[in-house]
Amino acid sequence: MFLRLLCVQEGCCFGGYCKKYPFRQIGQVKGRGEKNMDLFEHGGRGSRNIRYDFSANINPLGMPAGVLAALKDSLCRAVRYPEADSLSLREAIAGDWETKAENVVCTNGASELIYAAVRALQPAAGLLPAPTFSEYERAFLSAGCPVRYYPLKRDNGFRADEEFLAFLEKQEAGSLLFLCNPNNPTGSCTEPSLMERIVKLTAEKGIWLAVDEAFLAFSGEYRQRSMRRYFRDYGNLLILNAFTKLYAMPGLRLGYGICENREVIRRILLQLPAWNVSIPAQAAGLAALKEKTYVEETVAYIAREQAFLREGLAKVPRLVYRVYPPMANYIFLEGAPGLDRLLADKGIAIRSCENYRQLRTGDYRIAVRSRTENEALLRALMEEEAAWQKI
Repeated sequence: MFLRLLCVQEGCCFGGYCKKYPFRQIGQVKGRGEKNMDLFEHGGRGSRNIRYDFSANINPLGMPAGVLAALKDSLCRAVRYPEADSLSLREAIAGDWETKAENVVCTNGASELIYAAVRALQPAAGLLPAPTFSEYERAFLSAGCPVRYYPLKRDNGFRADEEFLAFLEKQEAGSLLFLCNPNNPTGSCTEPSLMERIVKLTAEKGIWLAVDEAFLAFSGEYRQRSMRRYFRDYGNLLILNAFTKLYAMPGLRLGYGICENREVIRRILLQLPAWNVSIPAQAAGLAALKEKTYVEETVAYIAREQAFLREGLAKVPRLVYRVYPPMANYIFLEGAPGLDRLLADKGIAIRSCENYRQLRTGDYRIAVRSRTENEALLRALMEEEAAWQKI
């Protein structure tokens, strides 16, 4: 826990703050070597005192009207079992990807797919860049799989680089690499040319490659950056995606995977229970695939609000030190230690990222929300910035 510091020097502090180190921490952070579940905590946990939640990366436009209507209509069918293999939804996704339903698997959220893939492939080792989405590591550990990390460099914007290829060269066949693109929580994308080299190298080395594109549609560069152009040529490539973020339906839990290697899909299906995707979730997914205009509106809205937030964050240098270029519907930044606590006192939740590997106290992720919410966040920051200027 981080607390506002009262200095022992008389007259230094004002209102419980230290003038020199206004957000300095008291106590020590748990060491990275300590075994604790903090490493796997997520945003969006909610609180009675929170009015504006920037800790969860959900589409601020809300669930599309067509999806909501399909969801309501599906409830009367909930007295029956859903399709055990989500065949209708798999066929619709396959049509969108110009492949066959046998190359598609639907799951109860992308997280279920992550765990099922690890169990299905039984990798010799788990390979992860750090920082990245913590559920990959948790899935490896739950399967008793050793994990090897490649530390992403802060001065390179937490992007994979040439040295990442050298890291992969040293790994054994049968390992499984998870890549989140854009990465969570940093919002950085691996360059398409490097992604091409990664998929070729992993195929040559006999390494499984799972690319998570759950946030890629928000970037506005989906066609240029998606791995869908490679999946037909590389049987080691599994592409993961989710309806959760883009269509604002995290409570329904719906994800899917695409792989040209049907043996991989078969193995994953063996790890899943029957009826793992509910009737409402399947109905919502089918409706969501038709929402092309909604996706276009989302991309434009996110770009506009990203720019608005970045402009405002640049005006509070005592609180926000560095903003990383975002390629998703969230912004990663370096700020004052204790900033999350300060904003929580004002009814605003942001995501502290100190529990991620390779990150530290003062690293935060904020979701891009509605204009009203974004204005509330910036107003709270500017009020605090102005208060400090008066001290």
